[in-house]
Amino acid sequence: MELVKAADALQAQGKPVIHLSIGEPDFPMPEPVEQALIQAVSAHKTRYTAALGLPELREAISRHYEQQFKVRVPAHQIVITSGASAALMFACLALINRTDKVLLTDPGYPCNKTFVQMAGGVPDFVQTHEAQNFQPSWADLREQWTRHTAGVLLASPNNPTGTQLNAQSMKDIVHGVNTLGGFVIVDEIYQSLCYDQPAQSVLQLTGAPSDRMPVVVINSFSKYFGMTGLRLGWMVVPDTLLPAIERFAQNLSICPNTPAQWAALACFTPETLAICEERRQIFKARRDFMVTSLPKAGIELHSTPDSAFYIYAKSPYDSERYCKDLLEQALVCAVPGKDFSEFRGSEMMRLSYANSMDNLKTAIERIRLFNKGQLP
Repeated sequence: MELVKAADALQAQGKPVIHLSIGEPDFPMPEPVEQALIQAVSAHKTRYTAALGLPELREAISRHYEQQFKVRVPAHQIVITSGASAALMFACLALINRTDKVLLTDPGYPCNKTFVQMAGGVPDFVQTHEAQNFQPSWADLREQWTRHTAGVLLASPNNPTGTQLNAQSMKDIVHGVNTLGGFVIVDEIYQSLCYDQPAQSVLQLTGAPSDRMPVVVINSFSKYFGMTGLRLGWMVVPDTLLPAIERFAQNLSICPNTPAQWAALACFTPETLAICEERRQIFKARRDFMVTSLPKAGIELHSTPDSAFYIYAKSPYDSERYCKDLLEQALVCAVPGKDFSEFRGSEMMRLSYANSMDNLKTAIERIRLFNKGQLP
């Protein structure tokens, strides 16, 4: 993310840089959550909680799954973590043995390979393509599966592509991996930021994780609820993994942020959910604007983003050089594809629309003028 550092340096000099690089919402946390956080600190709710998280919050998430997704997930199978990153780390440590291969989709979130490597595993990248909206099929994964493969780590919706697996593809993958005795980790942190269909969870297909269906689901309060800096996430795990995950939590993080856990209880109130839904609609309007405007500005789109707040676009030339030139000359910061892809990173770039509509319109005009060589 060297370009983001360079963009920040330009901003510090007073340059009007527009970030299309940021991987977090531009909205503050919802006011009911903010007030709950203040009340938690004022009431001195700052001591350690259990390593697996606040029981009240685990129960609230369990109710959320039942109310929104019509799936029963026992609260004891829900573990609160210090962000989704800790959940991904715990899942990898619990499931991966040294030299195990783990299938990861390319393009994908760059930290996933690090989590696999931390557990002693070997990342094995499966290239995805525009024709499938940069999402894998079971056939793609099966073709690359070997006797050394232990499982699959998926993200749906995906960063950087802003696309998600459809229910049938997810069902095929889970069933296929299960048949081969492997595990499936599904990162659902952008789950509720969907624009063309209702939010979905793999748990609607599998039910609560079990020995018979070893799925681990990762989620977070960062993206939909706008609580990025509070570092709070959760995971849903089979009973058999709980002892190992509890040991990792006790030794590696002690417990998640206590005031943040109390504040997160306010996330599931009708008032907060209404605020988050209003913001989702704003993101949708921004998505629609960007998808319509980028081609007119000279940026090719070969897939249809339907979730999160990212667009994975074709770079007019080598993406690292293009993004550097775009920042230096047009003061627009995008992220080159090399951060997300081992295969075609030089061809692609990620654009985030987690910015105001006014800034997006200005950025599009700057990109258009830059691509035409007409910058003043």
